[in-house]
Amino acid sequence: MGVLTEIDRSAFAAYCQSYARWKEAQEHINSEGATYETENGMQRPNPWVAICNTEQRLMMQAASEFGLTPSARSRIMAASGVGKDDEDEMEALLGGEA
Repeated sequence: MGVLTEIDRSAFAAYCQSYARWKEAQEHINSEGATYETENGMQRPNPWVAICNTEQRLMMQAASEFGLTPSARSRIMAASGVGKDDEDEMEALLGGEA
């Protein structure tokens, strides 16, 4: 799609780092659970849950910037004119001017 260029390398590296941290946090949660029991017997959130949530949010924000989500891809395609011929063909079939 031509979205990623040389100048975007550091921004994409940040996405990759967030993905790696999210994956590590998720692995800890999968093995340790989302909560832990304190010495008092109280349940507390596993600190990895907060890390996972933060990295997931950062990763999804970056993914949107790079067109890596369905809605972001549709905006890129619409802005670049992809599918314009298909729209013209549909217009012709419906009796409009192409």
